[in-house]
Amino acid sequence: MSLLALFDGMPALTDVPSHPWPHHDQAERDVLLEVLESSSWYNGTKVKEFEESFAAMQDAKYGVACTGGTVALEAACRAAGVGVGDEVITSAYTFIGTCSAILKTGAAIRFVDIDPETNNLDIDQIEDTITSHTKAVMPVHYGGLACDIDRLQAIADKHELVILEDACHSWGAKYKDRGLGSWGLASGFSFQQSKNMTCGDGGIALTNNEAVADAIGCAINQGRSRYDKADPRLRWGSNHRMTEFSAAILLVQLSRMPEHTEIREQNAAMLTRTLSQIPGITPCTRLADATVVSWHVYGARYHEDEWDGLPRDVFRMAIASEGLRMEPGYPEPVYRHGVFQQDWANSEDIRPFPWAGEDWVQDYRALNLPKVERYCKERLGVRQAALLGDEGAMAQACGAIEKVWEQRGELLDAWRAGKIEGWDEEQVKRHKEKGKTQEALTR
Repeated sequence: MSLLALFDGMPALTDVPSHPWPHHDQAERDVLLEVLESSSWYNGTKVKEFEESFAAMQDAKYGVACTGGTVALEAACRAAGVGVGDEVITSAYTFIGTCSAILKTGAAIRFVDIDPETNNLDIDQIEDTITSHTKAVMPVHYGGLACDIDRLQAIADKHELVILEDACHSWGAKYKDRGLGSWGLASGFSFQQSKNMTCGDGGIALTNNEAVADAIGCAINQGRSRYDKADPRLRWGSNHRMTEFSAAILLVQLSRMPEHTEIREQNAAMLTRTLSQIPGITPCTRLADATVVSWHVYGARYHEDEWDGLPRDVFRMAIASEGLRMEPGYPEPVYRHGVFQQDWANSEDIRPFPWAGEDWVQDYRALNLPKVERYCKERLGVRQAALLGDEGAMAQACGAIEKVWEQRGELLDAWRAGKIEGWDEEQVKRHKEKGKTQEALTR
């Protein structure tokens, strides 16, 4: 009889947690009712209290709440003076929202390859990417793992660039015991439903600069100035204000952050210890200076060659049968998104981007950054809600990974024989041929 649950063996997780998300209880109900009955649903005390409390948690002086993480990043770019004729360097492994924030200012993007060890920007490649149009760098602290901020800041200082942090995964995360989002000129966080703290959707921009905070506020609140410090040319905007209902929920969610972050840290550490003993999977490297990680997603890389050619998706099927979901991450780099694949230079009736056709702009349609291309094929992740289980559940999850590794021979034989659902012998043959081609291309 097989030991693998995929072949009717006993699952490693005997009591599979459901990981319901978002977490909520009577505390959220109470504050929502409080706001409802106050008749102050907008421009009350909750938003201000949340802005101050969240900024303090991240060691920033100013916080401006808004309707989403993308809005927060766009407002940060606007406040930094990013606009037409500029470009912003950012990671090729991120959500399209990072890019949308930059594009909406009229600026172009210059993508940099990633360091697959950390899943963040490859700092070594940034200087060679800087051009006369580069105005800012937007590092993405992906999953809440801090970038190497000291090295990045040294490069930015040398070339007179500003750092705008995409901290949309970084609630409570720290670099050298100082909150992410407080290091650059400005930053943005997201509170969308999947995030570690959420109000359904929302965001906040942070900064330590009063004039920048004022400009961010203008971008979010119809040009209305808070501090009378913003450049008059930046005192305009749209309506992206957060409601009192959202802020009330977030204040409750914020109160749970210390406990939840500690639980995720402990469970992530257990996963790292387990994966470090398995040659076929490499956990993301955590910088020594990343003193707190929020673990919005726990990341690792799957090495198909170490599994004797077993596809990542077959491993995922096997591990899911054991009771642990491991996600593949983004299927391709963000520069393959449709917005970057249009021939904007020759688009006559729709021309949203002022940089279209300019020879200084990166050729997005031809772009192929080798490390991120490979990373998208190797990525494995465990979502943040799954990291909130107790120690026993995480021990069983680690046992599931060890079990599939130990029984990989049986799994491999079944795959090669076309006995895995969705994999007939012809599909197996095509996968092997594709693997040989990719190996030849990367030599």
